[in-house]
Order: sequence, then C-alpha cells, then structure tokens
Amino acid sequence: MGAELTLAVFGLSGVAAGFFAGLFGIGGGLIMVPVLVYAFKTTGTGTEHAVAMALGTSMAAIVFSAAQSAYGHYRRGSTSTVMIRRATPWVVVGVAFGSAVAAEAQAISLLIFVACFQLFAAALMVTDVSKMSALQIIARRGFSLKIFSLAFGGIAALAGIGGGTLFTPYFKAAGMEPKLAIGTSAAIGLPVSLAGAFAYAWEGRNIPLGHWMLGYINLPALAALVAGTLLTVRLGVAVAHWLPSRILAGLFALFLVLNGTHLLYSALT
Repeated sequence: MGAELTLAVFGLSGVAAGFFAGLFGIGGGLIMVPVLVYAFKTTGTGTEHAVAMALGTSMAAIVFSAAQSAYGHYRRGSTSTVMIRRATPWVVVGVAFGSAVAAEAQAISLLIFVACFQLFAAALMVTDVSKMSALQIIARRGFSLKIFSLAFGGIAALAGIGGGTLFTPYFKAAGMEPKLAIGTSAAIGLPVSLAGAFAYAWEGRNIPLGHWMLGYINLPALAALVAGTLLTVRLGVAVAHWLPSRILAGLFALFLVLNGTHLLYSALT
C-alpha cells in the first residue's frame, strides 16, 4: 500500500469516526483501531507493535474528536458536569493501568481482546442493556460510578476507544435521559483519550519504531485521522438531536460484527 493510499484510508476512517463520535457519543476508536492495525501491518510494521501503535494512535486522534463532540453537546445543554468531575479521576487511573497492560501484553492476545470487544460493542448497539433491572440497581448505588469508571477506563485503553460505548448505557441505567447520557459520555471521552495518548506515548518511548513516532503514536496517521474527523463530528452531534438512530445503530453493529470476526480470524490463524 502506497503512502498516499494509506493516508487516504486514514482520512476516510477519520471522516466516519467523527460522524459516529457525535452521533453515538463514542470517540471513534471502534472504527479507527481496526483500520490502523490493517494499515500498519500492510506497510511493514511487525505484528508485535502494530496493535499497540493502533491503540496509541487511536487514543491520540480521539482527543480531537472527543473535544469537539463534548463541546457540541455542552452547547446544547446535554452534559452533566457533576458526573464528569466525579468520574474523571477514576477513569484516568483505569486508563493508565490498561495502557500499561497493553504495552506488556502479547500482540495476539491484545488483538483477540480488541476483536472480542468489537463483537461486544455490536451487542450493545442493538440491545438496550440500560433497561436491565440488575444493572439499574447497581448503577444507582453511590459507589458504582467509581468502580465502573475505573473498569471502563482500563477497557478503553485496551480497546483504543473513548469509552462512550460503555458509559452511555451505564448513565442511562443510572437514570439519565438518553441525550444527556450521550453528551456526558462524549465529554468523559476527553480525559480518557488524553490520559491514553500520554500513557501510550510514555510506554513506547524506548522502542525503536522509526521516524515520525511519539512512543506508540504514529504522527502522520494521527494527522490524517484528525483532518478527516474534524469534518464530520459536528454533523454527528446535530443528527443525534433530531434523527432516530436505531437503523444507523443496526448498520454500525453489523459493521462491528464483520470487523470483529475478521480480526478474530486474523489473530487465530
């Protein structure tokens, strides 16, 4: 794959990631990580580093999409600043732990985790787990936000996502109105991605990965992803406020199933 085509793939994935970041309150990592894994491996990066590079670059790119998505939802009054302040310290600790685990894990194990999470995220897209009575009981306990934020931060770092896929159903189960849950999840994606970007840059600081690298973050890929993302994130926020997203959620879930299955096959063969 030539450099021009690689950058075009990064940019197009950023366009799609930005739209879904605003629409579903996600940072776009569900789209970016698989694309980055494929592109890095195709351009000659060894499998032992390709997955960590994909996770680190995705987290760095999510900083920009999460910031715009959070601002868009904040302007519309669909964020809970109280929940954001309470969740942030715990989610940052979880991200730091998850990034450290990812840096030490075998690439195949990490790829299997990413693939399985894609399948899990697809299930979350088509099933409203926030209506489960057991989750509602737990989510409305005072201590639950700390525990879930810690766990979601770790999972986000291992999957290269902003965490909205996990936080949105949690906040809905805790009693938040759906649009407020999406907006608050989008805002929490900013400290998640910032912590993840710093952690992956630090964890890969002593690994010789070539030019234009900041630890595990590939700077050319980051630039292309950000350029594509900035074009569409506000459109996603606008659509989330007036268009029923059920059909889009189903299509996105189908994409995740196909993609997760392919990643799992690649890891096991």
